[in-house]
Amino acid sequence: MKMSLRFRLFLGITGLIVFFVIISLFLNSQYLGKYYVWQKKQTLVESKEAIDRLYAGDLETISLELENLERNRSINIYLLDYDFGLKYYSFPRFFDADHRRRLPERLPLIQPVQPQLEALSEGEYVIDVLTDPRLKTKFLVLVSKLNNGEVLMLSTPIVAINESSALANRFFLFTGFITIILGAAAVFFFTGKFTRPVLDLNEIAQRMSKLDFSKKYPVDSDDEVGQLGRSINSLSDQLGQAIKDLQDANDKLREDIERERQIDKMRKEFISNVSHEFKTPIALIQGYAEGLKLNVNEDEENKDFYCEVIMDETNKMNRLVKDLLDLSQIESGYLKPEKTIFDISSLVDRVLDKYRPILAEKGIRVEFQTAENMAAV
Repeated sequence: MKMSLRFRLFLGITGLIVFFVIISLFLNSQYLGKYYVWQKKQTLVESKEAIDRLYAGDLETISLELENLERNRSINIYLLDYDFGLKYYSFPRFFDADHRRRLPERLPLIQPVQPQLEALSEGEYVIDVLTDPRLKTKFLVLVSKLNNGEVLMLSTPIVAINESSALANRFFLFTGFITIILGAAAVFFFTGKFTRPVLDLNEIAQRMSKLDFSKKYPVDSDDEVGQLGRSINSLSDQLGQAIKDLQDANDKLREDIERERQIDKMRKEFISNVSHEFKTPIALIQGYAEGLKLNVNEDEENKDFYCEVIMDETNKMNRLVKDLLDLSQIESGYLKPEKTIFDISSLVDRVLDKYRPILAEKGIRVEFQTAENMAAV
């Protein structure tokens, strides 16, 4: 199946968008939870350092800061004295007069790390994921020995982290779907704008293949497409001029061929006429020469006339020979015919005088009147 350039670009770019959305979904599902846990660990460490910096043993001075940390960072804060008795608890309603009961009853999360806690120096801490046996819930727990020797425990439920990660993945799935739709629409528009110049250039090339050079590409950029458009326009102009020159040469050649054909026709007609014209003077010369030889007319005037006819026909034959030479020069392009003015009445009189004996033998009488009466028989 033939696919257009626009459709192939659309499929390719849309496929890349879908591919990256799927890759992002996969990475989020595999690593977002781990990244979220790591980020929470950093939050717990930063909170520990802030409390250690502000707390000097008097809870009243930092109670507001502790409450802000709990609410803004979603953590539970526990402060214990030197013998692990509770001094501060994130849930005041459970913080009664019996708050100094020992750890197994009030802080089950600290029990697994208590041996490590006792070995810690001031300022050091331990972070681990622990399960509350009462709530059956996992917590990310940080236990640290403060600079004043008291114990700080910070905790945040893992389930909240998992829920946040799952919510982020679901939201990204939704936004990924929207991104694919909007991206496909943007790609469709972009590919149309990108391939439009290519289609225009293809149309111009198709017209050029049919010897139509009227359409030009409107160059409005200096990029590769604009340079290609200029090249196509230049090629179109050059081809158009070359074909025009070729057509002019063909027209001239056609005219030359037609002229040669006409000249050949005229030459054949001229040779035919010359052959006839040669035949008549030869007959006249032969007739008058025989008359002179046989002394048909002993009158000197008639003899002179016979001689004039013979000389006139000889001159005529000489002119015919010259006409043949002129024809040869005309065909070769070296001679152009010259038009002259002559007296047609004298020409007709001379022709009639030459042919009068022949006409008389055949019983033909010809009369000719001058141009004054404008009559001829």
